Amino acid sequence: MSIKNMNDLVGKEVQIYPGDSYCKWGRIVEINDNGILFYITKSDHQCSLSYEVGSYRFIAYSANLQFKY
Repeated sequence: MSIKNMNDLVGKEVQIYPGDSYCKWGRIVEINDNGILFYITKSDHQCSLSYEVGSYRFIAYSANLQFKY
């Protein structure tokens, strides 16, 4: 999917890294050439502080970013 087409996903809630041991959900705030900025909306209570509900998290494409909506 191209960046242009991905911009249609801004504002949508997605599961970040589906299949991980800890569930993480976020709303897509911004998409650019380097990665995606998420606003974390749901997170497993055992998840690290980097995915704390109410926080923002930028994930670079180089981090093998995966998400599903």
